[in-house]
Amino acid sequence: MVAELAQHEDTQHEDTQREDTQHEDTQHEDIQCGGTPRRAVLRGAAGLAVTGLVAGTGVLAAGCARDEGPDELEAPLAAARSDAAAATAAVAAFPDLGDRLTPLADTRRAHADALAAEIRRARPDRAPAVDTAAPPAGPPASAAAAVSALRGSLGAARDRAGTLAMTTAPYRCGLLTSVAASCAGQATVLA
Repeated sequence: MVAELAQHEDTQHEDTQREDTQHEDTQHEDIQCGGTPRRAVLRGAAGLAVTGLVAGTGVLAAGCARDEGPDELEAPLAAARSDAAAATAAVAAFPDLGDRLTPLADTRRAHADALAAEIRRARPDRAPAVDTAAPPAGPPASAAAAVSALRGSLGAARDRAGTLAMTTAPYRCGLLTSVAASCAGQATVLA
């Protein structure tokens, strides 16, 4: 009887080991997903995630300041300085425009200062170009011509800053959208 009990326990132990081995084999077996092994699907997903990360990094890096040539903010800087000079010249020629154009000149000077500060921060090598003053604007032919020219210039500045904001580095985007919004508001005031 003792021998039969020992043999029964050995049989149960072997059955349990066989079931555990079968369970482990099932756990590590590649499960088919529509004919493709699950591990292959997971490897492919991981590869796509890495590719997306690298591509996303490239998109973000595309807007960073380059180390050669002019900085992308130099054109908006030149436009801001030009608008400030044109508004100042118009006020000098037509003092009755002072209430409308003096705030515009002050705002565009503030834009120029902010853009120049960002260029100096990101590209110290461009400081000489940034520190070059805009040429003085000549007197406008008439008050209406001055307002019309400034309105057109502000619209173009708004569009260029908005377009550049879409492709630039995230930390520059806020500056450019602020400039674009301000130009849109100023153009509306001049309408």
